[in-house]
Amino acid sequence: MAKKAKTRTNHAFDFTPPSKLFARAFIAPFKFYFDPQFYGLEEVDVSRPAMYVSNHTIFGVFDGYPFAIELYLQKGIILRALADSNHWLIPGWRDIIEKNLGVVEASRKNCEALMKRGDSLVVFPGGTREICKKKGEEYILKWSDRRGFVRMAMEHGYDIIPVAAVGAEETYTVVRDSNDILKSPFGQFLKFIGVAEKYFKNGELMPPVVHGIGDTIIPRPAKLYFSFGKRISTARYKAKFEDTATQDMMKKKVEKALLGEFEKLFEIRDKDTDRSKWRRLLNMKKS
Repeated sequence: MAKKAKTRTNHAFDFTPPSKLFARAFIAPFKFYFDPQFYGLEEVDVSRPAMYVSNHTIFGVFDGYPFAIELYLQKGIILRALADSNHWLIPGWRDIIEKNLGVVEASRKNCEALMKRGDSLVVFPGGTREICKKKGEEYILKWSDRRGFVRMAMEHGYDIIPVAAVGAEETYTVVRDSNDILKSPFGQFLKFIGVAEKYFKNGELMPPVVHGIGDTIIPRPAKLYFSFGKRISTARYKAKFEDTATQDMMKKKVEKALLGEFEKLFEIRDKDTDRSKWRRLLNMKKS
């Protein structure tokens, strides 16, 4: 019988954040290219730790760290990210995310350790399923039955702060999604040898083929928008943290709050006419 992979613990727990000077320099090119806008940040109370819950956008590369860095620059707090174990399978990358970003492997044990330290966390309940977009799945939460994040928040009395990320879905156009790929001869071969099921969960975890600017994979400079919602208290449900019905209720409450933040950002984006000529040109989608 194959041994179960051992969860990594205690790595990066004592992470030392970079200086704000370095953080500003690091994010400067990103800000120039994507012009991220932040709403509700000034009302965020950082005197108490919280669990920041957000949506993953396509590939998950333009969502979490922009608002996490802005929180650090404006409020002085570091969000500890819980990431999928697959990140630790990539040599070199695992060292970067641990040493430079303070990321820890997502597990109940590691989450509990961070909460006992009083750290604020950022989680993406949709995980890999939410970054492997299919056509027409923009801004759809794919949380299925994942309740672990609300369970941990209730058990440790953490408030949940929903953070909506809008705009990144427009940086790419999905040309071929997992459905298309699995119908191809190559996809049929992956099914035949068992790879499609073992590694890609029959397409759920399969990255799409995309175009950004023209036929390239360079992302379009779509303007990004982030909105911080109101704190959702879990204190009254601490004694019921193991009750699945209570977990479902809290999960739906967070989903509803996040969808509400989406609507606010969609309205803001629709009214936003601040677009430079170069940005409008590069954001034109190929017909």
